[in-house]
Amino acid sequence: MGIEGVPTYSKSGNMDIISTPPGFVSQTSFVLRNVRRDKESSRSVSTQEQTTGFGTDGEDSCNMFLTNRPWIVHGHTIPSSEALRPRKTEVRRRRPLKVSETEVLEEAPVFNPTEEEFSDTLSYISSLRDRAEPYGICCVVPPPSWKPPCLLKEKKIWEASTFFPQVQLFGSHTENPNIKKEADADSDDAAPEEVQFCRIERGPGYTLETFKVFADSYKKRHFSMKDEVLGSENSSTSLKPEELTVAEIEKEYRQLVESPLVEIGVLYGNDLDTTTFGSGFPLSAPSESCKYPSGWNLNSTAKLPGSLLSLEDCESICVPRLSVGMCLSSQFWKSEKERLYTLCYLHVGGAPRVWYSVAGCHRSKFTAAMKSLIPEMSGEQPKKKSYDPVMIMSPYQLSMEGIPVTRCVQNPGQYVIIFPGSYYSAFDCGFNCLEKANFAPLDWLPHGDIAVQLNQEKSKKSLISYDKLLLSAAREAVKCLKEYALSKKNTACYTRWNDSCGTDGLFSNIVKSRIKQEKNRREFLSNTLESQRMDKSYDAVSKRECCVCLGDLYLSAVKCSCSADRYSCLSHMRKLCACPSDRKSFLYRYTIEELNLLVEALEGKKLSSMFRWAGIEQKYCASPATTSSQPEEDKGKETDEVTPCNITRKDVAAGTKEQMRVKARSMAEILNVKDGNTDAKETLKSCSKKSNRPCDNDSSEANTPKKQKQ
Repeated sequence: MGIEGVPTYSKSGNMDIISTPPGFVSQTSFVLRNVRRDKESSRSVSTQEQTTGFGTDGEDSCNMFLTNRPWIVHGHTIPSSEALRPRKTEVRRRRPLKVSETEVLEEAPVFNPTEEEFSDTLSYISSLRDRAEPYGICCVVPPPSWKPPCLLKEKKIWEASTFFPQVQLFGSHTENPNIKKEADADSDDAAPEEVQFCRIERGPGYTLETFKVFADSYKKRHFSMKDEVLGSENSSTSLKPEELTVAEIEKEYRQLVESPLVEIGVLYGNDLDTTTFGSGFPLSAPSESCKYPSGWNLNSTAKLPGSLLSLEDCESICVPRLSVGMCLSSQFWKSEKERLYTLCYLHVGGAPRVWYSVAGCHRSKFTAAMKSLIPEMSGEQPKKKSYDPVMIMSPYQLSMEGIPVTRCVQNPGQYVIIFPGSYYSAFDCGFNCLEKANFAPLDWLPHGDIAVQLNQEKSKKSLISYDKLLLSAAREAVKCLKEYALSKKNTACYTRWNDSCGTDGLFSNIVKSRIKQEKNRREFLSNTLESQRMDKSYDAVSKRECCVCLGDLYLSAVKCSCSADRYSCLSHMRKLCACPSDRKSFLYRYTIEELNLLVEALEGKKLSSMFRWAGIEQKYCASPATTSSQPEEDKGKETDEVTPCNITRKDVAAGTKEQMRVKARSMAEILNVKDGNTDAKETLKSCSKKSNRPCDNDSSEANTPKKQKQ
């Protein structure tokens, strides 16, 4: 059955007062609503009413006709032009699904390496990646021989090192007042199930000794008072704190996160700098290298030969961090900065830790669920100020939302590996000390590229220079490939780079993609600017950033003469300042032709490309402000650059095409000598084989009389 209505027109008949054109806004004085009609309430309509819409009584019939139509809302006025303007849609949080007590999470894989596998850290982690990365997290149980001493128990750290933990306040009243609630359509109660929040405050100072005393007494007191709070009928059998299992403590944690009955507060020491507080691992030393492999010693994990962080000085990332927890203390949902790998070790002498992880392949689902539940938050929460509420989300609730969540139990003496892009959270079952370090193997580069792009979109500062790290790795790769091409010795460095380089290698493709992106930016954005190469003063600052998006400016930048220390990227050069384009200049570190030469060197097509790239590196990268000649203090030192004399010797042994070019140049010089060209004669003598150093002016002058006699 259709819906019909009777339009009403203005009595004055003046249509000029209508602010909107006819046909765009309805001029009716009523709105419609959905009404379910049954057969008993339906009435019969006369033939005249069906034809004209009015009865025989004129106006009274018309009013009755309209009144008996329940889908018309009476008393509605025509909205004004201000009311017809589009308004911003108000985002309300969606009511979360009620968590089922029988919801079960998938367990993370646990690996038990042998002594031989455990000896090479990065190679073993690389072998686990295909099997463990879909879970986002995995556990590694070291061999029985791995028993490093815990230096945290030494007196100078245990009793003297002080830290200030954060106070985590859980409870039913710790909700965010800025988030509006949406009433449940199926219930008369307008207050739905709340997403819980936790307040963070700064706690008093503790040492590890005093913190352990507080944590142990709190755990004993909390579970002994459980019967008094819940009542004897709802409580389980009373157990001593040391007799509690992980499952029983996890059940208490779920109750605290999903539907807390009381307000409680716990302490958690998060991200303590081990350089000032102290590390649980001994520092690397030659005498200890056999007993404690450098890879699993977290003081050396970031600087392993296979980690890209070893190529740059990134102290903010390379230093291990320490976390001190107690029963029910939580690590809230987060993702590692720059999407780096994370290796976590739980020191001996503490309680287990339970991890929850969402793999990087489900990252978009996780952020979408967080935005739907809490519109103000996007999943990864920044550091909060004091008294700011932090959202806590039950992993079982995320699983009910259709997001795969992995559970992992880490016992003391075990390692946990967190893969790039994964979100994770955790809680502690008692007092423990967790130490973690970041590292970046070669397969991290695609994740790092994504992290850089996201940071630029959010105008977020990056902790490392991705382009600098990429170019440093390219230099290392070209150096190893060049040494192998000359000596044919299969070293560990060559084995590490050989598989990733080449025409279709992973690393070669990443470098080509980055150069292509840089080429497109320069072609479309830097045509109107004056170009110049970066000088030494540009590298006086370790990391240049765009003043608008905080992007890395290692390869290229834009500056203006009005400000000496203000730079921008090519995309935001118009926001650098209000000066015209003729006052701005484009800075570059390498030309596109030089970067293409780097790609040729990585692909290994031409040996000459490796030598030419080494010459460019020596000329511009080592000291950008200097000229093409080598400084006086650097003469006679070994460098990656090969001078013309050395190129001839090495290429003769390798049998390359560069040898023919040098020979042709030598023949031309000999012909010039025969014609009486003394300048060419002096040049030829300066490269004599009797000289210990190539192109040494002193030695060439000393040998000149002997050569003239010959």
